[in-house]
Amino acid sequence: MRTSLVVAGALLATLLPASAVSARAQSLLERSPNLGGTWAGDAGILHFHFMHRFEATDPPARKVLNSPTFLLAAALPRELLVGARYATNSLVRTGYPNEWEFFGRWHMLSQDGNAPLDASIHGAWNQAASSADAELTLARRIGQLRLLGAGRVLSDAYHAGETRFAAGGGAALMVLDWLALAGDVMTLLDREDGEEVAWSAGVQLQIPMSPHTLSLHASNANTTTLQGTSRGTGEVMYGFEFTIPLTLSRYFGRRTQAAQPAASAPAAAVEVDMTNRLLFAPDTVRVRAGETVLWRNSSMLPHTVTADPSKAVSADNVELPAGAEPFDSGNIDPGRTWSHTFTVPGTYRYVCVPHELAGMVGVVVVEGGS
Repeated sequence: MRTSLVVAGALLATLLPASAVSARAQSLLERSPNLGGTWAGDAGILHFHFMHRFEATDPPARKVLNSPTFLLAAALPRELLVGARYATNSLVRTGYPNEWEFFGRWHMLSQDGNAPLDASIHGAWNQAASSADAELTLARRIGQLRLLGAGRVLSDAYHAGETRFAAGGGAALMVLDWLALAGDVMTLLDREDGEEVAWSAGVQLQIPMSPHTLSLHASNANTTTLQGTSRGTGEVMYGFEFTIPLTLSRYFGRRTQAAQPAASAPAAAVEVDMTNRLLFAPDTVRVRAGETVLWRNSSMLPHTVTADPSKAVSADNVELPAGAEPFDSGNIDPGRTWSHTFTVPGTYRYVCVPHELAGMVGVVVVEGGS
């Protein structure tokens, strides 16, 4: 059974990258291996995460023990995320290796929405421990550093019949646009003899030319449920996590012809293609003030045209001339178009938000009107 799950996860990761789309808040570059962060994702996105950790036993056996955790969750409107985690070889409850955690999360505050920090409430039912658990997570981005803090309550911790509390924090440092260093610690507030502080540390990567992220890390927690990461096992495990976001509307939505500009809209002076290679083609165009640029999504993935520093992963990727208003297309589905008329001369640098970390950045140079 365990081998089948591993093979299924590997096949899914292999077969689906061309049909996936990332949500910016879902990126592993914005959180540490053991903390879920505050992300809820964009509505209509289905998230699949495959996490696997390994431990080698002492000689003479020298066996490799593995502990996979699978996450499947759906992003809903109003910053809600609902889903489940399934883990095998769990140590949450003695003699009960299969662990389910059904959860819901509300991302109630967003730093991108002008709040001072990100905040989320996470409620869960841990089937192995028969426990209702909850977590409050706070996060704040300071330049290239993202700080996280979390407090937890476990109503029946480890199926021992008592309520326990845990607290911890972590950080993710963006070293490059596609690489972050991250780590965290979490401890039970009434930690007993023999119970370890849980920790993790790793390298978080954006897979080039794709919407996927990958974590290569070490930890002393063997599953990533709230209970699993609230105490350490005493053994160091090494592993990875791989994320696969899917756009449900692509499979179940009504198929339509590509949207055309309204009859009253100005004719486009220039067209820009959004491609499967996660590029704007051409990436730099020139128009005169008062002219219109039309973006056409000729790829299999939704894209955005975003010139709003508050919505970009890195504000340095967005540039607006003095007096120009920020703009954002929202998701442009495959086959659709979107246009914008430029009235203020200057240089506009914009991004596709889901694929910004993959280098999907474009430039519009607007020259003085005739």
